[in-house]
Amino acid sequence: NYMKYIDYKNMKDFYTIDEACRLFEMGKSGMQQYSEKFGINPVEDQFGNWGFPRKQLCKLHNGIYKEQKAQGWGRSFHNSNNAKRGPWE
Repeated sequence: NYMKYIDYKNMKDFYTIDEACRLFEMGKSGMQQYSEKFGINPVEDQFGNWGFPRKQLCKLHNGIYKEQKAQGWGRSFHNSNNAKRGPWE
């Protein structure tokens, strides 16, 4: 299966990292890898929550979808550097 369809028009304005992971049906490490790969990094909202504004999350979703469709599903990201930092902790 590829990245599931998401109705961009009906998305919230902001998704925390955990919410984005649930929406994309992916773990935090995978989300971090894609976020860094596409240069779409989480930001902190006015309440101190790390996450993605809707426009950025749509860009991230689209990038992941296009990549997965091009290379086929099943290859996941693995990072040999297990150091945690910032919003991904």
